[in-house]
Amino acid sequence: MNNKDDETAPLEATPGRGECQDEMDRLQKAVEEARKELERQTLMAKEYLEAAKRIQADFDNHKKRIQKEREEFVKLANEKLVFDLLPTIDDFERALEANCSPEELRAGLRSIHDNLLSLLKSYGLREIPSNGAFDPEYHEVLSTGEGEDGEIIEVYQKGYFLGPKVLRHSKVKVAKKRGDDDVQNNRD
Repeated sequence: MNNKDDETAPLEATPGRGECQDEMDRLQKAVEEARKELERQTLMAKEYLEAAKRIQADFDNHKKRIQKEREEFVKLANEKLVFDLLPTIDDFERALEANCSPEELRAGLRSIHDNLLSLLKSYGLREIPSNGAFDPEYHEVLSTGEGEDGEIIEVYQKGYFLGPKVLRHSKVKVAKKRGDDDVQNNRD
């Protein structure tokens, strides 16, 4: 046997050399498929990110549009109220320019007051009832006095609802039992 044959024979006879090549080919194919899948996933991620950015921009624009519409609505509502108040201003100007007796002036002011209240009621203004028991949801206590515990004795300033919401609490004086004052004084 010659040396050349000896050298090549073991290489060709080595088991698994074809298997290794097949395994390498398979792994290279798998790597190539994984690279293609990664590119596809990266492209999809970029598309989703761009879609999310567009949606966010649309949402921001929607919020700005809603805010602008709300401001415009308030402006129009204020415009209507101010327009409806103009006759009251006219009435006050006429009353200030009138040369009349104090009784006539008082009657004119009462009429202006009633007209103004009627206008505000048409906008949903209602007076908070302040006769009877104190309710912290609607009344603010400014002082206390003697009387039946929890009863409103005096109204310093009327409170009002605008629709269902308290616009201003009534400022009141509330009755408190004399015994409660004594207990409070003993604590101090």
